[in-house]
Amino acid sequence: MTLDFISQGGSRRLILFFAGWSATPALFSRLKLDGWDIAVVSGDDLTPPDWTPLRDYHTTYLYAWSMGVYFAARLLPEEFSPAACFAINGTETPCHDLTGIPEAIFRGTAEGLTPRSLEKFRMRMCGYTQRYRETADMLQGGDTQRLADQLRAVADDSNPPRRFTWRAAYVSERDRIFPAENQTRAWREKTELRYLSDDHLPDFQKILRHTVIDVQRVGDRFSRSLDTYTQHAHAQRMIAERLASLFALRSASQLDDVLEIGCGTGLFTFSWSKLVSTHHATFMDLCDMPDFSVANEEKYVKGDAEAHVARMAGEGGAQFDAILSASAIQWFSNPRKFLADCVKLLRPGGVIAISTFAPGNLPELLHLRRDPMYYPAAEALRSYLPADWEVEMIEEDVEIDFTTPLDALRHLRLTGVTGSSATATPADIRRFAANYPVNPRGRYSLTFKPIYLLAHPRR
Repeated sequence: MTLDFISQGGSRRLILFFAGWSATPALFSRLKLDGWDIAVVSGDDLTPPDWTPLRDYHTTYLYAWSMGVYFAARLLPEEFSPAACFAINGTETPCHDLTGIPEAIFRGTAEGLTPRSLEKFRMRMCGYTQRYRETADMLQGGDTQRLADQLRAVADDSNPPRRFTWRAAYVSERDRIFPAENQTRAWREKTELRYLSDDHLPDFQKILRHTVIDVQRVGDRFSRSLDTYTQHAHAQRMIAERLASLFALRSASQLDDVLEIGCGTGLFTFSWSKLVSTHHATFMDLCDMPDFSVANEEKYVKGDAEAHVARMAGEGGAQFDAILSASAIQWFSNPRKFLADCVKLLRPGGVIAISTFAPGNLPELLHLRRDPMYYPAAEALRSYLPADWEVEMIEEDVEIDFTTPLDALRHLRLTGVTGSSATATPADIRRFAANYPVNPRGRYSLTFKPIYLLAHPRR
């Protein structure tokens, strides 16, 4: 197999696709995602490609399509651990009567493979629709003998595949290659299932938009809400004040250098600075920041804080007595890497104090979101930090009441908070309003589920 780059612009973040059987890199050639390189693994054998280029990336998102799910589990070395893995219209057992393509069909495809039957397979893959005509030029060719041999090798493989932690499995309801019911059976005990009204060959660009945080879009949304954020961010204020009090209990009252990430309008900044003073403070955010004037010296860095922290950690040297962040890292593409970078940047005796959100955050929006935000559980966050560190994890619920369901949605718009990069349609919103539950107080709630993380080396 080969590893081919579709786009390569010097990013340290990579989208890695494992293509399905008989698919070529050309099928993915139109994909693009700002801030990410994109590469495709494909081929008509089971020989691993040269994985060396993957070492250039600190964050990799893996997307495995069709039999690419098997290829990824079989070929990707253990040394490469993607930050997120998504299965698309495939399973880890591609030749299986219950959890893959039924064995008789799978082996029959191999035994009867000809250029004409390969073309028919590709037509079924596209649903015999305009999609096939649009992609036919990207699906041309293929050595049928080698492709048939590859199918036989997969069918005869009895070795257990590498086990990934799949964040979600996408299943097309009109899949004519991998039966949707078999995919459901394969994944329902292992990961979250997300259904597509599509054929075996889905819209990969749409899946990328729904699973990768668009940093620029997040920044734009918060920028548009800056004038209304402070007035309406009631839950965020409560969370900021709670985190500030927890931080102050575990920190010296006077510090030399503090780093705050995602400071926004300063709700958290003004809360912690009333309790702890610092000589120098560095503030990072996607949006323009006001002058906070809470330290003797202040530095402001506008842009992708996750990437900036990674660069500082790569340069080496502990720089901060405290690293703080309230309600921001849920937007990060690789929280594991971010926390590891924070560990490198923290001075002895320092404290990391961060709030994020637990799985199930804003449960009232689950039916509105096409693809829910991913929130690591507390135990996962703990595993991202050194085993010998003192780590406290505190989970709470914060409920905010509204008069109508649409008032709740308006609150999210006024604070820049959204659950997904996907846009809800008017029909989605009507269904959302009609099905919104009334709480015991006769109101409509938004339930935030903050996690407070306080960590430091053992003293």
